[in-house]
Amino acid sequence: MLAQNMSNAIKDTRYLALGDSIPFGYDPTVPVNLNNYHGYPEFVSAAIHWKVANASCFGETSGSFLSATASDFGCREWKQAGNPLFVPYSGTQMDYAVNYLTNNPKPEFVTVNIGGNDLAVLQVTCNFDLSCELLGLPTVLATYGQNMLTIFTNLRVQAKYQGPIVLLTYYAFNYADPVQVGAFTELNGIASGIATSFGAKIADGFTAFLVAATPFGGDSCKAGLLVKLPDGTCDTHPSQAGQQLLAATVEAAAGDTH
Repeated sequence: MLAQNMSNAIKDTRYLALGDSIPFGYDPTVPVNLNNYHGYPEFVSAAIHWKVANASCFGETSGSFLSATASDFGCREWKQAGNPLFVPYSGTQMDYAVNYLTNNPKPEFVTVNIGGNDLAVLQVTCNFDLSCELLGLPTVLATYGQNMLTIFTNLRVQAKYQGPIVLLTYYAFNYADPVQVGAFTELNGIASGIATSFGAKIADGFTAFLVAATPFGGDSCKAGLLVKLPDGTCDTHPSQAGQQLLAATVEAAAGDTH
């Protein structure tokens, strides 16, 4: 794998991966160690033959991506606990991205996957009460849209990066759950609309998982796309099969960009 290690110089990479625990490759069933995490950027990196600077962080939200004081779902605690990141940086992920794109001799490719944890924070804030979640969803989505607009503006305008960007949309854990599907559909629609307006391409992770899960009643767990837990249920993070499917979706969206 052409993974970005702490010792790799930024100038040796051409691909910047941004996002949360999905591109980070987080797996709760293995010890905390970067060698145990294999997210879709690693597979994409190997396929396009560009080393990746993976700046993603476990638990990042669209808010904490931009601000060190915004609500997140574990990124801040992850860093404070001394847990590793694939690339070292002390500020926000946005700060790192702008610095990378400004100072890298030749950045060629960027992937973005952020926002799923915005919904997770809402769930926890509401103590998983559905009526509370539905009431709070419009505000969360509005804030998400503002954050995504800022993120893409910073990538294109502040960092002056005009190369290929691929936005990966979120999959559902259970496509038979209309509430979950509805929330992810709205989130993905907001992100896709903004990303497209900045010339980014869309990797439809939502549909990729849907197609694979359909023979299993829409259950991403039964389809083998999510990390299997010891009790037979699944975590929300992609299994290696799920990560490889997301990577293939990103590569297909990237098309002739490499």
